[in-house]
Amino acid sequence: MSGIQNIRNSLSGNITKVIVVSIIITFIGSVGWAGFFSQGTTDTVAKVGSQEISNLDLSFEISNQQFAFEQRFPGQEIDDETLFNISRDILIGKFSVLDFLNSSEMILSDDFIFGQLSEEDQFQENGKFSKNRFDSSARSNGFIPSDYLQRIREDFLIGLWRQSLANSTFLSDYEISRSLSLVEQERSITFVRFSIENIKKSVNFQENDLIEFYENNKESYIDPQKVKTSFISLNRNELSNVPDITDAEIKSEYDIYLQEFDYSIRKSVSHIMINISEDKSKEVAKAELLKAQTRIQNGENFKDIVLELSEDGGTKNSGGSLGFTDGTLLPPEFEEALLNMDEGDIYGPIELASSLHLIKLDENIEPSPASYEERADEILEELKIQRAEEKYFSILDLASDLVYQSSSLADISEQISISTEESQHFSRQEIPEKLKYSEVEKFLFEEYETTGYVELIETSDSSAVIVEVSDMIEASQLSFESVKGKIKEAYIQSEASKKSSSLSENLIAELKKGKTLEMVSNENNTTVESYQALKRDSSLLPASAVDKIFSLSRSKTGNDYGSSFAQNGDLLVYRLDDVTDSSNVLDETRKNQITDFLNQQKATSEIGELQLSLRNNAVIQGI
Repeated sequence: MSGIQNIRNSLSGNITKVIVVSIIITFIGSVGWAGFFSQGTTDTVAKVGSQEISNLDLSFEISNQQFAFEQRFPGQEIDDETLFNISRDILIGKFSVLDFLNSSEMILSDDFIFGQLSEEDQFQENGKFSKNRFDSSARSNGFIPSDYLQRIREDFLIGLWRQSLANSTFLSDYEISRSLSLVEQERSITFVRFSIENIKKSVNFQENDLIEFYENNKESYIDPQKVKTSFISLNRNELSNVPDITDAEIKSEYDIYLQEFDYSIRKSVSHIMINISEDKSKEVAKAELLKAQTRIQNGENFKDIVLELSEDGGTKNSGGSLGFTDGTLLPPEFEEALLNMDEGDIYGPIELASSLHLIKLDENIEPSPASYEERADEILEELKIQRAEEKYFSILDLASDLVYQSSSLADISEQISISTEESQHFSRQEIPEKLKYSEVEKFLFEEYETTGYVELIETSDSSAVIVEVSDMIEASQLSFESVKGKIKEAYIQSEASKKSSSLSENLIAELKKGKTLEMVSNENNTTVESYQALKRDSSLLPASAVDKIFSLSRSKTGNDYGSSFAQNGDLLVYRLDDVTDSSNVLDETRKNQITDFLNQQKATSEIGELQLSLRNNAVIQGI
């Protein structure tokens, strides 16, 4: 079954499945979602099939990749061309999938999207979807609400597509059995240990050796560039002298809350569904439902009948619950019947396209607003944040103007009434906590033009730094004498590593010619040790050492040798003694964990191959 078909089955193959997903929470009212948002316009920079990539898409993706790189490789740089190419490739891959889904007529409605978003706390206010919170989230991410909504829709659709493909992944019993055997395989080794400290002690050197090492590795002995700064730290949450909130202001906001409160009645509904098919005519299905209705009226439990008869797999185990409706979310036939029903009433059969239904009105909910006392503290906090934001952005605007006018940091400090702070000289690896932002770091060590130059850098949507480089010390070469101790340590470590490699190569060659580990042990005044039943996740050795042990040939058990370093750096020269495959006698939890992991791996591989195919066959214009 294709990924597209799987999505169709999930979203439209059965009406109740759509309903369950779409009406999980309170709807925003009678106004359609589309009416809440104006359409944003962006310049198109490229097309993938019928899909347009906007300048906003490109800018956003470049910012994402820049941030991801800085988080993964702090202090390192990525050139603009590489950053652009990565972002372009990601967008082409994404929009080739969207073009495929669009051509397959896969579209997610606004109702569905907002039904999902409404479950998220960040978009809720008083238990229902808040447009203000949605708009605020959009702006904080650099979008107008309509563009933000479209991006969410695209990401959600791709996510559903990927999930549907993952759900359709099939592993044969042989694949599972074989993989379980390999994953749970155990290996035993016998080894001789050579102390790294003893190897280090055997390293001999002269002064000239250290000098030569220093000359060959000068780049490792640099006193880095250092800067000294003066700065002003701006933070919305740390502002003083924010005007107090009066009781009258709180009351005014509460009155607005009462005016905007959604008083519409919501109905909790359950149903029993029987499909009409070649095997079951409409008449037969109707007779079954009428019989069920009689049984319920005679005292049988509705949920028990649901379990027995309902053919809606999406609601069967939840008593047939369809969630809540405001009068618009269920099929019109349902909504019309509910108008004349009281709590506990059962109505039907109701005929839809290919099914018959009994519906039950479980509960009428008449929402009531919170009292003033219940809302006052929350309103107060909201107004405090609002007031602080107003002051913060007022200060930020003034500071931006002053920086643009090339005002001094002292003058800016005086006009915005926030004191400056001073730092000592620091390197890129020693940035003070208040300046530890990638944008600030880049300015200080890459972009500033001259000492005395002032820059305003927004570090988040609620904080900024106004910074001035007051002094700079260029990077310089450290002298040999000043780092002699470090050079000696590094030289010994380097030579010990070479000695270890040479020793292991020679010993393994001798072992393969017939020498035993016991002979090696006696010749080197060490002991023979062993590790039994090592697993791939063993912590007895570093992961790299375990990987090497599991790469040895099982066909040469007792005759295959290797070497690795222990956790403390000691050299181990070992022989593979035994390989034991898993008998697959695992507890169900462990077996399921491994099977899920294998399914995920296979699904990821298959999805990657399909995405690559879509990309390779896409018609791309621009970029």
